[in-house]
Amino acid sequence: MLLDPPGLIPTWPQDLPHWPYVQAVDEALTRRDIPPGTVRADHTGRERGERMYMVLAWDVSRTAGGGGIRLHWHEETGWAYALIGPGARATGPPRHVDALHHAFATPEDVAEVADRLVRVWRRPHGEYSAEWEHAAQTRAAIKAFRVWRRHTVG
Repeated sequence: MLLDPPGLIPTWPQDLPHWPYVQAVDEALTRRDIPPGTVRADHTGRERGERMYMVLAWDVSRTAGGGGIRLHWHEETGWAYALIGPGARATGPPRHVDALHHAFATPEDVAEVADRLVRVWRRPHGEYSAEWEHAAQTRAAIKAFRVWRRHTVG
């Protein structure tokens, strides 16, 4: 598993309410032997509603295409991807992954879509309509996190 930091690293990432989803997706990608080179998980600031997100990135050395890939996840809109050309610049705006029908798609479905992007550098096809089994718990944790932030952050 890529994301389990050693014990001396601060626990901040693990305090994010969507961290279990980040870990589950990372584990699914690692099982497919396509771990991303970069993982970023965080939340927007108060001015943007404390929305949870993650970005997974594969540079050109980790893909079969002519560039890299970024998978973007946002708790409300779900999954999007961007193809990355030379100079680490996106070749266009992120495109929604229509095949993943839930914001909290199962990690296995996310890995299936990522596998196609990383290995073939093509748009994902198919229909992936299952929702992650812990989605409701994670949504509740996100809601509690926002309440906590409202009361603790001035």
